[in-house]
Amino acid sequence: MGKIHILSTEVSEKIAAGEVVERPASVIKELVENSIDAGATLITVEIKKGGSTYMRVSDNGSGMSVEDAKICFLRHATSKIKTSSDLDAIYTLGFRGEALASIGAVSEVSLYTKRAEDNEGICVTCRSGEILSSAEAGVPDGTSICVENLFFNTPARLKFLKKDATEAGYITDIITRFIFAHPEISFKLIIDGKEKLFSAGDNLLKNAIYTVYGKDYANGTIAVDYETEGIRVTGLIGKGNISRPKRNYQSFFVNKRYITSKTLIAALENAYKNQIMIGKFPVAVLNVEINPSLIDINVHPTKLEVKFSDEKSVFNAVYYGTKNALYAIPNVPKIERADSKFKRDLPKEQLNLSDLAASLPKDMTKRTETTEYNPRVNHFLKTDKPDFIKKKDKADKPFTAKNAVLASPERKLEPLLPDETAEHEEETVFVDEYFEIVGQLFNSYIIAEKGDEMIILDQHAAHERLKYEELKLDIASKQPMSQLLIEPVIVSVGGSEMTAYRENKEMFDKMGFESEEFGDDAVIIRSAPGDTEMGEIEPLVLELLAQSEALRDELITEKYERLLYTIACKSAVKANMAMSKPEMETLVRNVLRLKNINTCPHGRPIIVTMSKKEIEKEFKRIV
Repeated sequence: MGKIHILSTEVSEKIAAGEVVERPASVIKELVENSIDAGATLITVEIKKGGSTYMRVSDNGSGMSVEDAKICFLRHATSKIKTSSDLDAIYTLGFRGEALASIGAVSEVSLYTKRAEDNEGICVTCRSGEILSSAEAGVPDGTSICVENLFFNTPARLKFLKKDATEAGYITDIITRFIFAHPEISFKLIIDGKEKLFSAGDNLLKNAIYTVYGKDYANGTIAVDYETEGIRVTGLIGKGNISRPKRNYQSFFVNKRYITSKTLIAALENAYKNQIMIGKFPVAVLNVEINPSLIDINVHPTKLEVKFSDEKSVFNAVYYGTKNALYAIPNVPKIERADSKFKRDLPKEQLNLSDLAASLPKDMTKRTETTEYNPRVNHFLKTDKPDFIKKKDKADKPFTAKNAVLASPERKLEPLLPDETAEHEEETVFVDEYFEIVGQLFNSYIIAEKGDEMIILDQHAAHERLKYEELKLDIASKQPMSQLLIEPVIVSVGGSEMTAYRENKEMFDKMGFESEEFGDDAVIIRSAPGDTEMGEIEPLVLELLAQSEALRDELITEKYERLLYTIACKSAVKANMAMSKPEMETLVRNVLRLKNINTCPHGRPIIVTMSKKEIEKEFKRIV
């Protein structure tokens, strides 16, 4: 007798159900997708005890005929496709005909449905995949499906469900995605008799985000609408000040179908690299409209994964759509009064004017008239400047550390971004570079006057960004700036650090290090990148090795960037370091020439501003 035999229908249906129905949230997803495909404008989801005992999805969609309702629980019964060629152009969310059959195989289901043109509706009950009854019923137009006692006949699967609150959280997350994907539909979620979510269905994505995340997040979004090569990207993205510690506030859709995609995540986060802090993730709700023939969504039973025929084009569409929206507005925080109508849009990290005013030198208010050359108008003008600045000019001190090499005025500094072309070139944050240095605050912040605004610049963050951009350009040109050490530095390393060094030796060479193994437990450094000081070389190398070890599984480009951040930070001007006026002018000038970048490589702001009007409000000169 042979070993191979045909499984019974009961067993095969339970196996198939396991691929589609993983937990209560899977049931809700499939049923809501059917409601959307039916053209519903109002969908209500109700669950009890995390959905394990009771789930109900009701809609006002097209409903089903009596004939269709009687066969909808059969496997591969679907109205969405007829032939294999239809798989190349799928516009609906469901299409396999597996959802209702799979749900019916592992639960007790009651289906109530009616079409508008029919006088009577129908009620069909199903248990363990068997149709128990079907009868006429007086029901409203649309469809309502009640699912009870999920996994009652597969206790092993029931045992793996989590706490009711956790399962309810998964369902809430699913409904959240539907609200974002279809703001034109009104969704209601009821958990254990209490309304959890309700969306207006007014077709405004911003209101959908308000429903789910609240007012602050809704007000902190920027619209995206970008089209290229037949791919259109629309939606809303968050400003840098509402970034999150996780990616849980990112939602991606392809033709309004929620998906997970490493390509789209990478495109989004590459566009944000100069906007948010390292370790933070942007908020985004983006939909990619693309010809269905160019994608394959039939790669996983849950239909959460998508294959693109041209991943690069999709990446570029999301990347440039996001980037163009971000860079369309200046990314310079402004200090404003607490009662300002713009207060809700400001990051918490912004400076408080009262604290700033209290910390300024007392003689800053005392001013003396002077005559200075003004390059903007090409002649000398009478100006007045604080006396403490004049005193400082006479007693300027050189850097206490080795002079950092600032970017020369002729050198063009801009970020190297994926597939950057001339048509996507950004404007600078400040169109006009003219400014006047007022002084240095706490030996850490540079105060400058520009038009009718006061600029406050973080000298370390500013120089760190400039050094980072220079390092990127050096590596891109394969000519890293390196200094030969008068005396080589020997760095003692442990076993794992030596392994990290050997694995990343080529990367260290490209960044400007000339080094080699020195015995079994040391590395000798003969040259170091940029202006790294002698005393910082050993800790820098050890930190880079530690990072290389920790980032072993990351993409090589990501590792480069993390290591360059560290090198730039070590070689940049530090806080609490006195600077001369020419040094401050050079630093500010080069920062203003950056291409719409106002953050250090770690995402902290470089410049904040305060308008003359706001200052006058503080001193009660105007109301």
